[in-house]
Amino acid sequence: MAFPALPDGAADEALALLRGLLRIDTTNPPAAGAGERPAADLCATALREAGIEAEILEAAPRRSNVVARIPGSGTDPPLLLCAHLDVVPAGDGWRHPPFAAEEEGGFLYGRGAVDMKGFAAQAVTLMRQLRRSGVRLRRDLIFAGVADEEEGCGLGSGFLVEKHPDKVRAAVALGEIGGFTIHLGGRRIYPIQIAEKGLCWLRLRAKGEMGHGSLSVPDGAVPAIGGAAAKLGEAQLPAHRSPPFESFFRELCRAIGGPARAAAWLGATPGLLRLLLSLTPDSGLRRTLLALLSNTAAPTQLWASSKRNLVPAEASAGVDGRILPGQDLDAFLGELRVVLGERVEIEVERWHPPVVTRWPHPVFEQLAGAVRAVDPEAVAIPYVIPGFTDACSWTRLGTECFGFAPVVLPKGLDFARLYHAVDERIPLEGFASGTRMLWEALGRLAAEPGI
Repeated sequence: MAFPALPDGAADEALALLRGLLRIDTTNPPAAGAGERPAADLCATALREAGIEAEILEAAPRRSNVVARIPGSGTDPPLLLCAHLDVVPAGDGWRHPPFAAEEEGGFLYGRGAVDMKGFAAQAVTLMRQLRRSGVRLRRDLIFAGVADEEEGCGLGSGFLVEKHPDKVRAAVALGEIGGFTIHLGGRRIYPIQIAEKGLCWLRLRAKGEMGHGSLSVPDGAVPAIGGAAAKLGEAQLPAHRSPPFESFFRELCRAIGGPARAAAWLGATPGLLRLLLSLTPDSGLRRTLLALLSNTAAPTQLWASSKRNLVPAEASAGVDGRILPGQDLDAFLGELRVVLGERVEIEVERWHPPVVTRWPHPVFEQLAGAVRAVDPEAVAIPYVIPGFTDACSWTRLGTECFGFAPVVLPKGLDFARLYHAVDERIPLEGFASGTRMLWEALGRLAAEPGI
């Protein structure tokens, strides 16, 4: 008996669950009394209705994680499906209210539609379908709907890894970011994430003479920290070779074909890659790919005096640093010191190393097969992201992580611009096709031969 096709109505069931999740405001950081608890409860209820035991685990009140498991035969080690339930603040200017889950023009609008309540709805629904179908699994299948990814994972995947490792320990994890469509060179290309940059959140500090705002204060802390932030904002840190990015670039050029094949050969050095990418007409894609050639440090916050007429003795800046695979914290800090000089202090407030999953990998090939099963003319390629995901936690348990939260996108829709943006939305047909892709992937990765 072959692995069954996804039952009729399953995609609609996933969509209904997604609507419910989108109507829950899980903004992080949360307002008083808010948090991920209602979303975790909704997922847990859906799983329990299908006879799947689901547990709520909290690092803090209402900062909830839901974990569920379908036992398998144990022939292979567990597979983890991970989705974070928190979302970034919605902001203003939405076409539809960000927590209303309204539809228009074939899209479902809502904060979290792609980042990443869509995958949570797919994963929960497909676990329900597996339980109903009676399909025998050769490995345990775990779902983790986690809190706090948008603020660094500490109350979510980080908490589970530290306090409940046996509940989420797996050989392989599927999560964000990957499995979406890129239309390029006349081809439909599906990147599958195999690596992500490391996180380094910093605080820069400058000190100076304290005084009255009506008087000139030489060598003040505020001008010093402002100058440091400006230097970082204008700096281009050194380019470095990164094998995961080179694999992505090479496979992308091969997928496009034609003259792009020559670019795969020419792009053997970071300098040449920078030159080639500077010619890319898509500004969003260009900025994303250029960020994968070097470490980056973006000043994002400033703190100084609490009063308009007080020159402070200290001023500081928050910096979001990202570190390439193959680079380490000390090398990154050394690059920053070259830019900033000795005037400002550099304090590391949070640090996650880069995540790299080996490639080629048999799991990647199975995911690529699932893509082709739904979109036969598609090409799957390895992918690197400039951000971080919950993979930074799971990898601490030895888990190999792949970004595969599939959604089929129409031509002209820039997936990267949907993340953290006004009018975040997901195409209804593309969500249904992505649900079928994930079902195909589960069949390849977890079903017993002969079912």
